[in-house]
Amino acid sequence: MQFGFVIDQTACIGCHACTVACKTEHDVPLGVNRTWVKYIEAGTWPDTKRSFSVMRCNHCTDAPCVSICPTNALFRRDDGIVDFDTSLCIGCKSCMQACPYDALYIDPHDNTAQKCNYCVHRVEVGLEPACVVVCPEGAIISGDLDDPTTPISQMVHAERMLQRSPEQGTAPNLWYRGVEPAAIDPLGAVDPGDGGIWRDPAPSFMTVDLTPPAGRNGNGGMGGRPSSRRGKEDIPPRVVYNTDHPMPWGWRVSSYFLTKGISAGIVMVLALSLLSGAGTDSAFARWGAPLIAGIFLALTGVLLVWDLKRPDRFYYLLTKGNPGSWLVKGAWILAAQAVILGLWFVSGLAGAGFLPVLIWAGALVGLGVAGYTAFLFGQAEGRDLWQSRTLLWHMLAGAFAAGGGAGLLAAPVFDLAPTVERTFAWALVGGAAALALVAVAELVSRHPTRNHAAAMHHLTRGAHAREWWLGGQVIGVVVPLVLGAVFLAGTGVPLWVAELGGLAALIGIWFADDAFVRAGQSVPLS
Repeated sequence: MQFGFVIDQTACIGCHACTVACKTEHDVPLGVNRTWVKYIEAGTWPDTKRSFSVMRCNHCTDAPCVSICPTNALFRRDDGIVDFDTSLCIGCKSCMQACPYDALYIDPHDNTAQKCNYCVHRVEVGLEPACVVVCPEGAIISGDLDDPTTPISQMVHAERMLQRSPEQGTAPNLWYRGVEPAAIDPLGAVDPGDGGIWRDPAPSFMTVDLTPPAGRNGNGGMGGRPSSRRGKEDIPPRVVYNTDHPMPWGWRVSSYFLTKGISAGIVMVLALSLLSGAGTDSAFARWGAPLIAGIFLALTGVLLVWDLKRPDRFYYLLTKGNPGSWLVKGAWILAAQAVILGLWFVSGLAGAGFLPVLIWAGALVGLGVAGYTAFLFGQAEGRDLWQSRTLLWHMLAGAFAAGGGAGLLAAPVFDLAPTVERTFAWALVGGAAALALVAVAELVSRHPTRNHAAAMHHLTRGAHAREWWLGGQVIGVVVPLVLGAVFLAGTGVPLWVAELGGLAALIGIWFADDAFVRAGQSVPLS
């Protein structure tokens, strides 16, 4: 059994009855929607056309929101409906990043994720969803897609219909009949960012310039025909009404990239110093390094919990965790590193002789601390920029650069041996160089989807270009490379030169990661 929807846009009159019925049935607050009607217009007056499209959860067969949910608050029922249990939700917002359809939102009353659940309370007693019943034109058809006798199954198998973003591989169970392709293509129509009709104009973060060059239609074929009397060129269709496109993750996520990079990097670089003959009898090796790494690991945990909409439930990650979610796997990795750092700190104070074992254990787990976020972002399938193959290498390179920079800044406090100082300087230079190579690889690589290309435009030429180029590449890469190389190549060069490079690396890494996080969320999904 697989329940699904067909939206007959040839019958839809854009009356919003489905939206109102849904809000009434589920007590959906103002400002958020489980279902809504998107309006687009095309052409120039007097040859204009308005098209409607009903937006909602697609109840995907391979639902990425279910896979990424860390507490199984989202789950797929035996009848194919993707449902949710708000009592388990911690408000991490990862499901919003995983959904390619903007179908999830955070309820402002209880701070948990919610969405269309196919009115399961009605379906279970033999009734149709509220939106189906209320539609005056019968434009919403529901039923079992696996039953060949149902009208919806016969329609899907007999007619050619469209789906939203099928390239995402989610196997959506919602089809559109007679819909204008640009209406269900998030990049098929230009959003002027003016708030749309019936809404107060508000600033929008969607500042990607997707307007096509003059004389070209930028929407894959749909557009108003020019008036022969005026000789105007075709213009792309424009969004008249839509919901807001959320940006769930902000500066706390960007900062957590940096704090966990410092925590992992300082341990990994110290382990490398052992290969160059450094001992473990210094205060830094015995208790300084685990203390610094532990502080930044704790800051990582604080940022993660702080970013939850339900921080009171943070422990659900460990007590009710979904082992398939990289949020849960990441929590396990962070917990393991906390144990290692704690043992290392206590053993160092006690003068134990097995510190190298703990240092190398911390370095190995540190690779996981630095890199697991790449796999978490990979599960956020709604954000194509984050699916980059270079993200793991960016995370590891950033950790070495951040660890090298943090170690250099700590050097005067702990009076590090010259060998250890140079190891941290080499890590700074090597990490910065690797970050530069990763950036070049991303810039010259082919963008597999329009979503990815649009996000890269936003990152490198749009709203976040200054943050990424000046902050991330100049301050975060060029300055550490130059100052670190000067310190390593010269004789008698003061340590403060390398320290300044390390500070620049930490600042620049934050700018680059913040631009990356925000740019990934800049492309509309509905």
